[in-house]
Amino acid sequence: MKNDKTLLYQITETSRYMMSFVIVTRENNAIVIDGGRPLDMPLLKEHIGGRHIKAWIFTHAHEDHISGIVDELTQNGGADFDVECFYYNFPPYSLIEKKNETKDPEYFEVELNEMLPAFAEVEPLIRDRSHIVEQGETIDIDECHIEFLYTFHDGLYSNVINDSSLVFKLTAPNKTVLFLGDLGPDGGDFLFRESRHKLKSDIVQMAHHGHMNVGLEVYAEIRPETCLWCCPEWLYEEPELPDYLSRTEKHFRDGRMRMYGTGMTRRWMELLGVKSHYVTKDGTNVIEI
Repeated sequence: MKNDKTLLYQITETSRYMMSFVIVTRENNAIVIDGGRPLDMPLLKEHIGGRHIKAWIFTHAHEDHISGIVDELTQNGGADFDVECFYYNFPPYSLIEKKNETKDPEYFEVELNEMLPAFAEVEPLIRDRSHIVEQGETIDIDECHIEFLYTFHDGLYSNVINDSSLVFKLTAPNKTVLFLGDLGPDGGDFLFRESRHKLKSDIVQMAHHGHMNVGLEVYAEIRPETCLWCCPEWLYEEPELPDYLSRTEKHFRDGRMRMYGTGMTRRWMELLGVKSHYVTKDGTNVIEI
């Protein structure tokens, strides 16, 4: 059954915070982005509705983004999902050999161990349906065009997993949507330098749930009309400088000085004149694109 609209579902969190999107095309196929944790899988399945999934895009290897599908693959090989191709570009686990070259070796090791070993266990199950994305690559899925503007940059180690996020622009019949994953300030610098001329989009998914994310200059190039916030209420109402980000000396030493709370990002959006905000704290949002 064909549809007369292209719909973007921004799925609310069942677990404490996460990121999960489903795009339903006019051919009644699905594009899935991340999916969240195991607790989020029933709601994700409800919105996929048994559709053929032409593309499942993993932005990065954090548990609040991909542990749900990893668990599904572990439990039953992902039998509940009809997936044509998985798209991702994760840092190699071998980077752990460089931990003592980083500013915060303990944090670096924890980050690499959060999901990469678990994903390596299930990767053989999807290897014949996987594609490692290269920056600049494009794919077409029904009426949707996707261009990948940023992938893992070796050497960005202070925020290693978040700064490996895939950034991609989806062009649908009526709107363009930029997905930033959990990109942080350093990754945002590279995105700005390499792809600023391609960033303008109608809708933007706020990087890293709106906090500790890319800088104002990135959002100023995007010039969005609409912001998508994957935030429970406590995170959406976070101050500009929460207590855990107030340790100036440590953050300077660890190379994470330019990180702020969601309150700062919300101020930036006010400065840019954004009027429309969809926040997962309010439930699942459906947007025609």
